[in-house]
Amino acid sequence: MANTAMSKAESNALSVSYEVLGTRVELDLNFVKRYLVRGQADRVTDQELVFFMNTCKMQKLNPLASGEVYCIKFGSEPAQMVIGKDAYLRRAFSNPDYLYKEDGITVQRGDQIVQKEGCCLYPGEKLIGGWCKVHFMRNSKERTAYKEVSLEEYNKGQANWKTKPATMIDKVAVSQCVRDAFPKDYEGLYSEDEMVASGAIPVNFREVQNDANDAPAQSNETIVMDDDDPIITQEQRKALFDAAQKQFGKENGNTVVKSIIEELGLESTTKMRESQYVMATDMLVNLVADKKAEYSAESSAEPESPEE
Repeated sequence: MANTAMSKAESNALSVSYEVLGTRVELDLNFVKRYLVRGQADRVTDQELVFFMNTCKMQKLNPLASGEVYCIKFGSEPAQMVIGKDAYLRRAFSNPDYLYKEDGITVQRGDQIVQKEGCCLYPGEKLIGGWCKVHFMRNSKERTAYKEVSLEEYNKGQANWKTKPATMIDKVAVSQCVRDAFPKDYEGLYSEDEMVASGAIPVNFREVQNDANDAPAQSNETIVMDDDDPIITQEQRKALFDAAQKQFGKENGNTVVKSIIEELGLESTTKMRESQYVMATDMLVNLVADKKAEYSAESSAEPESPEE
């Protein structure tokens, strides 16, 4: 009896079942090790796999969705759990306390150090780093988390860091800032941009395949994560509409998303790509910021004195 109970307990520990946005996710130790580990699956330990599965369950992450979350193992280093950039930001946008964010780069212009929004580096400017402010509610008061990161600390001169250093350092600042704003939502989780920049995982981690040759063919489209610009998931489409409706109301929110879609040259979100999704969320954030700026200006305006 004792042995049977132990066997059942062990079996339960080696598998998880949960739901993410209405989708049932079922994982077990063997499946994760054979099909979901990036890098050297033969070196990953059972403890690392159990931690990965249970963290996915606790944080409501779906490793079967392309680009959502990765388990990465190389050599004797501990396995890394990394969230794809869109899933990482979506956690912040879906938090009911999230308001909006501001972000950009820090540059040197002559003798001046300037923080500017966006990632456009003008002639004569030297890139110094990136910054981000996340505005959120806590205890019925608006709060601001702030993060500034140095280009020198993170730039390894590889891949996108060589061609798009301003964009990459901005992403690192945003990733760290949303974690500071919502630590419980990001406990034990790091974005791929941070991990690549820190050298914890290789730049081409998505391209490194397991040695297993018997992965089911029908799973390749779901599990392989090296598509340069895949079509967004249903969860991403829902997150975009939910974020707009939260800020502008259901009807106006849908109208806002429709205008963004049209501006991107699309008829709907059905064929929206990852790169377009990033632009759409940035456009939405800017619209929210404009809305709050207008409200702030109206609130601070002094009423006219009535004529006698």
